[in-house]
Amino acid sequence: MASVSRVRFFRTCLAFFFVGAALFVGGYGVLLFVEAFDGHGSPGGNVLLIGLGLFLLCLSPIGFIAGIINWRLAHSSPEGADS
Repeated sequence: MASVSRVRFFRTCLAFFFVGAALFVGGYGVLLFVEAFDGHGSPGGNVLLIGLGLFLLCLSPIGFIAGIINWRLAHSSPEGADS
C-alpha cells in the first residue's frame, strides 16, 4: 500500500488547501491595510495593523508557491522521469 503522502488525491487536495490559504491570507492582509489607512484608529493601532498586513502579504506568496509545488508533484508522470 502506498504512503498517504504519495497518493495523488492527497497531494491535489493539499495543493488546493495551500492555494486557498494563500488567497485567504493575502485578502486578509489587504483588508488590514484598508482598515489601517481608513483613519479611524489610534496611530499605534494603525502601525500594528500595517505590520500585520505586511507580514501576511509576505506570507501569502510562500503558501501559493507551496501549493504550486504540490500540484506539480501530484501531476508529474512517472514516464517522464526516465527520459
